[in-house]
Amino acid sequence: MKTTYQHYVRTVDPSKPFQPLFYGTFENTVEVGGRTRRFLIYIPEGVRSSTAGVFVLPENGKTADDLWKDSLWRVMADTEETKEKFIVFFLEPENGHWNTQEPYGTPGGDVAYIQAVYQVGCQRFKFCIHESKFYLTGCREGGTLAHMAAMYQPALWAGVASVGGAEVSSAYRKAAFEDYCTNLDGFEDPSHRFGIKKGQIGMPAWIIDDPDVPASGGSGTADYWRRCCSITEAGRQTAPDTVTFVRSKPAPYEPNQEKEAFRVCVSSIPGSSANYANHLLRRIWKEFLYKQRRWMSGPGGDLRVTKDPVADLGMEYHYEEIGGWMREWYVYVPAQVKADPAKPVPLVFAMHGYTCSGEIYAGNSEWYKVADQYGFIVVHPTATPGVMQVTTNASDPDNVPLPAWNFMHSAPNGPDEMLFFRTILEKVCASHSIDRSRVYATGHSHGSVMTQTLAMVMSDVFAAAAPCSGILFSDFGVAICELPEVTARKEGEIPIWMFGGEQEPWLLPAIPSNDNDTGNSIRIWRSINHMEPTLPENWDSGWTVCGRWNDLAYCREDGAPMVRYSWVEYMPHATMTEMSFRIWEEFFSHFSKKDGKVLYHP
Repeated sequence: MKTTYQHYVRTVDPSKPFQPLFYGTFENTVEVGGRTRRFLIYIPEGVRSSTAGVFVLPENGKTADDLWKDSLWRVMADTEETKEKFIVFFLEPENGHWNTQEPYGTPGGDVAYIQAVYQVGCQRFKFCIHESKFYLTGCREGGTLAHMAAMYQPALWAGVASVGGAEVSSAYRKAAFEDYCTNLDGFEDPSHRFGIKKGQIGMPAWIIDDPDVPASGGSGTADYWRRCCSITEAGRQTAPDTVTFVRSKPAPYEPNQEKEAFRVCVSSIPGSSANYANHLLRRIWKEFLYKQRRWMSGPGGDLRVTKDPVADLGMEYHYEEIGGWMREWYVYVPAQVKADPAKPVPLVFAMHGYTCSGEIYAGNSEWYKVADQYGFIVVHPTATPGVMQVTTNASDPDNVPLPAWNFMHSAPNGPDEMLFFRTILEKVCASHSIDRSRVYATGHSHGSVMTQTLAMVMSDVFAAAAPCSGILFSDFGVAICELPEVTARKEGEIPIWMFGGEQEPWLLPAIPSNDNDTGNSIRIWRSINHMEPTLPENWDSGWTVCGRWNDLAYCREDGAPMVRYSWVEYMPHATMTEMSFRIWEEFFSHFSKKDGKVLYHP
């Protein structure tokens, strides 16, 4: 009997703005090698945008319908206790059989099918999965295919786990290890400019052997992933049935990566693959897959350990009605600030990009690490769902409404962002001792434009601002300078440091000129900060280069860098921990504002 799958649709409710608009089970197909192949998507009630996506591959002879009905993955998604109520993709072998001997790079094969489903997972028409949170898992033959797919596109997945089947053929492993990686997580490298091979990209992996299943071991696969993670150390017993191998030498591109996220686990558990490995699913998710994310910024992505803002970092969580909308924000108070609550400390507002949330940006930017080191408070607010009216690499008018800052007042009856931020400011100042001369704003992408809007409209509040990957556009339907509250702004300087990535030309040119948006934004901020002429006489002069960083600074007579711009080599549309530290150490910490005057502290 054919199963009838139910799904539901609702509209944005200001009293419950973050509930999913689409939820239930959706049947989908993809075209692979001239054939139509199907899969199921399960969106649990209560899932948030920019959540995780778990791809589940069954053993031979089982279908997506069998997985949906008999495995506990839906229960896992429904009962997840954090906001991480992930979306599940149930895949299936063609004609009941996975081709575990498929040659590397086979067009139209099983790995291509998994990749095609991944592309659907990147769409945002019914849901939104954050690019850092795609995971693969499989049972028996499905486990082998999960590893094969991860080897083929290692920069796309944050972890892979298999039960009772993992041994990828030596020919496939060798071909994958030596192949150049074209998709480097956020940008393509078809010319192999960076010379990065797939065997150089780390992958968290858990290989669970089932001795009751013939040929279920995966020692060659485990060795492969240890090599990719550059793990040379012996493993340690982390559970009675599990040995864990973790990289001990520094990860590449620290501090943007953490060596603890480069780990490979090996287990031997009799009967583990029976009944869809149901008794192991919670361990697979909570103890392994969930524990790391692959953030964009460096080539191949940046692996870091997952930290829930409340459960792991102890952030204050606020969910309150402001201006007719339920609004959300997180407040991070470091231990050293809690130890001396009467001492006034700086405050940083850090805003996420389109589709994301305060929780996402806390992990993405890791401003909490900067706050821990230097002793200040960080606020991570969350935007309410809206629709972007432009088509870019990151947005589409047909997307389901996703968190987007309403700075252009484009959302019908949408929230008043200025009211929101002024309210948060007063609430934080009422609860904590804040040095109001040292309040700062930063953000990424859509949050970058929100940052600049705040800097213009609330220049009486902010001592400096640092927008990342999202300068003041005059296109994309965004004309901040024409907003009534901006044209009516009070005169006032505000130091600004803008950032862009080399690999996001679809959004902003890395190199400023007189006739592009990057140069125009610099012109606007030079004008606001009374720098003449408003356009530099020569865009080629004044640059300093340090590693990936290309920095430009325009200073006041006292040496204050009132307008800065940096572009980062081989960085896609992303932010990173290193950027957060630079913003504080080289910029925010040197500025305060008193009686409307910007004070510089070299």
